[in-house]
Amino acid sequence: MKLFHAFRLDTVNRCLWRGEERVSLTPKAFGVLRYLVEHADRIVSQDEILEALWPETYVNPELVKKYVLGIRNVLGDQPDKPMFVQTFPRRGYQFIAPVRDESASPSSQIATEAMKTVVGRNNALVQLGALFNKALQGQRQVIFITGEAGIGKTTLTDLFHQRAALRRNLRIVRGQCVEGFGGKEAYYPMLDAIGQLLREPDGSSVAQAFIKRAPTWLIQFPSLVKSEQRDALQKEILGATRERMVREMCEVLEVMTAQDPLVLILEDLHWVDGSTLDLISALARRRGPAKLVLLATYRPADVIISQSPLKALKQDLLVHNLCDEIALERLEESDVAEYLNLHFPGAQFLTSLAKLVYRHSGGNALFMVGIFREMMKSELIAEVDGSWRLARPLERFEPSIPETLQQLIQVQFEQLTASEQSILKSASVAGERFSVWAITISVDSDLSRIEEICEGLAEKQQFIKAAGIQELPNGESSAHYEFRHSLYREVLYRHLSDVSRSKLHRALGERLKILCTPEKLEIAAELALHFEEGHAYEGAVHYSMLAAETSAGRFAYREAIQTLQHALTLVVRTPASTRAEHEIAILEAIGDAYYCLGAMAECAQAHEAQAVNAAKAGLKAAEV
Repeated sequence: MKLFHAFRLDTVNRCLWRGEERVSLTPKAFGVLRYLVEHADRIVSQDEILEALWPETYVNPELVKKYVLGIRNVLGDQPDKPMFVQTFPRRGYQFIAPVRDESASPSSQIATEAMKTVVGRNNALVQLGALFNKALQGQRQVIFITGEAGIGKTTLTDLFHQRAALRRNLRIVRGQCVEGFGGKEAYYPMLDAIGQLLREPDGSSVAQAFIKRAPTWLIQFPSLVKSEQRDALQKEILGATRERMVREMCEVLEVMTAQDPLVLILEDLHWVDGSTLDLISALARRRGPAKLVLLATYRPADVIISQSPLKALKQDLLVHNLCDEIALERLEESDVAEYLNLHFPGAQFLTSLAKLVYRHSGGNALFMVGIFREMMKSELIAEVDGSWRLARPLERFEPSIPETLQQLIQVQFEQLTASEQSILKSASVAGERFSVWAITISVDSDLSRIEEICEGLAEKQQFIKAAGIQELPNGESSAHYEFRHSLYREVLYRHLSDVSRSKLHRALGERLKILCTPEKLEIAAELALHFEEGHAYEGAVHYSMLAAETSAGRFAYREAIQTLQHALTLVVRTPASTRAEHEIAILEAIGDAYYCLGAMAECAQAHEAQAVNAAKAGLKAAEV
């Protein structure tokens, strides 16, 4: 049973209740409502609904709109001020009312509500609110929200949309740039947004404004133009130019926003066409008053890759104080802790859990939410006697990468060149942090070319970032880089075939072993791992023993014993001719470590006894 406001959605008997009254709803409309409610954590597209409710059957997509309209009528919802179902043009629908599950545990209830929580973005919301208030006073505002994929641009935009929509006499329309053809068709996102204006309930008044001020735009919507008007419009726009279309749109928006404000949201501007950029530039540079907010989102890395003029336009507008930029950074560990505290108030494990989620997400909001979902799915946390408890130790929880995140990273990876992909694959084997020198053996390029490619990736904020230049133990210097967060490296590493992964590990081990000298054994443990993953077990055993020697030199005998015991399990995979020799050496080393560990324990007991005797002596002296 799903509960929201005064309604109960009975999923067993497939009916809707308002209090004790059963509400009439057709089976298909019930199916659409149930699907929206059960996926209230996100926007659901028309195609997804059709696939879920009418699999392997062709159904006119307009039918979904019909059922959503019926649902709104039943719930008493208003499209312009929704309380239950919100429409996101060209994207789909989202059920926005808080949902409770009558029969489920509290831990499953929060899984849905958690996705609607926004943390770490209060400053951005305050800034948006201040700029919005300026627009209400007639000062046009052009705002860019920027940040990497998954950082929370859409979430912030959606929240601003929801809050702004509470104001009366305000229009909000959204246009979406689309990869591929969307970047080639002139004014693609603007036509998307203007079409929504013309189709709104008061669209006739908007159409009249366009007939008078922007006929070149109105003619782009032939289905909305009456036949008797079409010929007159065609004659009026004869000989029209691109400059005229830009000027007309600026003028009609100024007229429309003289009284009632308009929020124009353009998403994913990294795929924008040149004509739309010209229009944005013109709108920003106009001096006349307008209660207009043009809010645009984009990913800086994609702008650099596509060499879009958007970056230059934004910089020029910033220099002349004609726009504002809200650059979203990654969340801090404290933001992750706040997010978790909202859903597990008072839990004793929040600090350690926040560290784990932050470490695996790298502060990326989308990754954080994905890991949160994995936690709920695996039932890591449970409510016991009214308080939250861990179902198992956090050390035993290793969150897997949600499929959606894997696909997101894979799409970004496939956009790279073959050389960039090859370098990143080798780097994923090297680890979170790697030197350019180390991966040269497994990449078919010289050192300077690899450094150039890595520098380019870092500048474009793709996958890696610069981590300085370090001197290697052999005296050489090499640029170091690290993955922007661990999920990038993990996805790339997992997508390598077993054969490729093994070859890369072995090649990297061979490259690095010249750095491991008797005076400098710091990388012995790393070498042992590379040779083990590369199925070169003699090398793995050899460097495991050197790593144990390093631990023993630091008086960490327990760690030395653990390393040696693991090496003992690898001996059976070494050639028979040397197996006995390796086994004897390892067993002797284990014996030595145990002896030293025992000696340390005896020494500690002796020190403790001395301390006790000294304390007793001090008491006697005090008594005297």
